[in-house]
Amino acid sequence: MSVIIDSLKKQNTFLQGEIERFATAVDELAARLASTQAQLAAHQPQPEFVPASTDNDVSVIDAEAMISPITAEANKN
Repeated sequence: MSVIIDSLKKQNTFLQGEIERFATAVDELAARLASTQAQLAAHQPQPEFVPASTDNDVSVIDAEAMISPITAEANKN
């Protein structure tokens, strides 16, 4: 019976070490993800605040009016 108990204790110790190793890896990955997200956020433009319309009218955007003069000139050629 003591052989079984000793074996289970060794397995328990081994598994506790594995849990600790995986927990450390998860913590490191979480830190790397947070760092990467912060770097990405620094390079992304912040969206402009657009107030909600109070009259519920939907306006149509003229796509040609949105083309820059440089793009319009290139499309003529």
